Formats: sequence, C-alpha cells, structure tokens
Amino acid sequence: MHTHYVFLALEVARERAAEADAQRLARLAHPSEPIGVRVRRSIARAALAVARVADDEVRPVSLTTH
Repeated sequence: MHTHYVFLALEVARERAAEADAQRLARLAHPSEPIGVRVRRSIARAALAVARVADDEVRPVSLTTH
C-alpha cells in the first residue's frame, strides 16, 4: 500500500514540475516588460543614487533666523 502512495506522490510531483517548466518557458517567450523599460529604470536608479550622494556631500543649510 505504501508503494501505491509513493507512486501517487511521484506522479503529482512530475505533473507540478511539468507545469512549472511550462510557466517558466512561457515567461521567457513573453517577457512582462520590454527591455527598453528595464534600461530606463536602471538609468533612473543610477541618477537617483548620484543625486543622493550629491545631497549627502552638501552641507545642510540652517533655516533658523537669529
């Protein structure tokens, strides 16, 4: 009886692996976003990082008036 459950478990595992492979291949065939979007997003992130470093290097200005 235990071997029957083992075979059922192996069959379910094989089916799930096949479904995962099919989904993975479908994602590779149809990327969710074009490559140009990734490039623009990377450039924007780099520009933001440079701006943050530049802001950190600038001395804070005191807003108090004495």
